[in-house]
Amino acid sequence: MATTANFDSDDEEFYGEMASIGSPKFDTILTGSPLNNGSVPRGFTMLAIGNQGAGMDLFAKQFAAVAEDSENTILVSTAESQAEILSLYKRYDWPTDIMVRTMGEEYNQNVLERDLQASKFRLEGFSMEDIQRLAQTRFVENEVHDYLTDLTSQMTSLPQYFRAAVDNLDFFFARNDTSRVISMLRMIQAHTQLQRGVLLLNVSSDMVDKSVERQLYAICDIVMEFEVGMLGTDFETRMVIRKFRNGPENLKAISFRVTKDEAITPETVDRIA
Repeated sequence: MATTANFDSDDEEFYGEMASIGSPKFDTILTGSPLNNGSVPRGFTMLAIGNQGAGMDLFAKQFAAVAEDSENTILVSTAESQAEILSLYKRYDWPTDIMVRTMGEEYNQNVLERDLQASKFRLEGFSMEDIQRLAQTRFVENEVHDYLTDLTSQMTSLPQYFRAAVDNLDFFFARNDTSRVISMLRMIQAHTQLQRGVLLLNVSSDMVDKSVERQLYAICDIVMEFEVGMLGTDFETRMVIRKFRNGPENLKAISFRVTKDEAITPETVDRIA
């Protein structure tokens, strides 16, 4: 990976120094000005962490949807199919020409279906020797695909000023040694910083322990905690910005709701005491 990068002056003018966090209203809250082109310094890596169902998955798609350049934008999903993501993008009238990779769908097809086929053979009377022999055929792959290395390779090959979202890291923490995941994320973060990209990573708070959470906090420039709870008989959702590198004035608690037109949109803002 290169340690220096040269930037075209036309690209610098087109992209600017800031990128949208995924919603003009969120950008306005963070910058205090509706005229700003964005609220996230280019080169920043962001972490969204929180409860399942708090809106992180939708926020990742919304973040990718504000693509400055669709050919330079990628959404990596580990839990949804291409069809599900396309349906959501069409519902909100978001651009459907960005790059989308569904690693969870790939895993289901390449690994789980293979294992199911092997189990079926055994139930129907195939011996383990038969299954091992079938490993040389189309039914079983010789090696399990390394999706973590694949993710790192794809992310670190993205060109300057890219926009990328990974929803979510649970998939990688569940299948790899934690220290290896952290090491790969550091490589991706360094590439993002060098190439002035903007990167959003999602992880469930119950997937990582506090020591790993602290490492993720250290790697990322912005940390947003997504929370969902009950307020009377209604659900209340909010984003709490716990870290904003070189911008402590941006530490805020932002209540939000999901609308049919704007997806995740902020309602009220409270300062973090």
